[in-house]
Amino acid sequence: MDGDRNIYSPLEVARIIGQPLDPRKPYPQLVEECCEVDTAEPEDYLYYFDVLVETEKIYVITGTGAVTQEYVTLDTPAQLSFVDLATPEYYIKLTDFASRKEDVIARKKRTINWALNSYESWRIIQLLDTAAVQSGHTNTMESGYTRFNFAELISMIEDVQDYGDDYLLIVGAKIDKDMLLWDWNDNKYQSTIEAWKQLGIKKIKMSLAGSAQTFSYHSGVSGDVSETTNILATDLAYMVARSNANGLGKPLLFVRKKLDSVKTLGGVVSEDGTAPERLVFVSPNPITVTSTARYLAIGLTGYEQIASAVVNPYAVKRFLRHTV
Repeated sequence: MDGDRNIYSPLEVARIIGQPLDPRKPYPQLVEECCEVDTAEPEDYLYYFDVLVETEKIYVITGTGAVTQEYVTLDTPAQLSFVDLATPEYYIKLTDFASRKEDVIARKKRTINWALNSYESWRIIQLLDTAAVQSGHTNTMESGYTRFNFAELISMIEDVQDYGDDYLLIVGAKIDKDMLLWDWNDNKYQSTIEAWKQLGIKKIKMSLAGSAQTFSYHSGVSGDVSETTNILATDLAYMVARSNANGLGKPLLFVRKKLDSVKTLGGVVSEDGTAPERLVFVSPNPITVTSTARYLAIGLTGYEQIASAVVNPYAVKRFLRHTV
């Protein structure tokens, strides 16, 4: 604090916080399970890759955050542009910062990490949904049914089985509850849940306390206003076919860009000189925050650059459960 408790160094705060990334789990589970992952160097403005599956188009996240399609030529390098992601501004009260109350810096670092992970997961869901809809791989409940059932699960597998034999099922809260109650609702004499386990499909539940998990983000089109959205709706499920003997790998690509030192902006470089994948920007001056009461605080914003695309849209199937 340089002898003055009302003065602080943004660079020093950024150095203390470090990169908001868990080295034990560098990617959210959804990214890790659905995507081939890579990193790009700071000087790379575009990321190039080869499309191997027989498709005329891929689905990508544009600079505005929207999902769009791009036409590609088989075995010809395609290019991805990087998208800026920024968290809302989080605050540390100056009094808490001065006293290091309850390890407040570590808690804010975890919050920023969670926020960026949530945004990445949401973007993957947007890509999966667009790919499934545009390729015609969508299902809704059959007439007479009120729940997601085992027959619907098998139908999802059949539509993607040509593109992988390692399956991932991503479910919202209502569909997860349907599956937990399969034996109770659908079959009292033979266990449907045991039949599900024998299929060896990995399941990811994207919900929180039985409802949709939400997060806030800056869309880049609404100024300083944070928008809140669901990561995955409670009545949606996606089946993803992953690598098999044909060597196609996972159907999505996810790339983080390493960020240069940008020390003047509050960035941090690790001691071994490795450029970080995420930064925390610290407000140069105390901010007056108004909530239930006004207080002075340090503002913290998480930042990263990513590129992502669906390179094999046929390996994704969507199921929509009617609301009952």
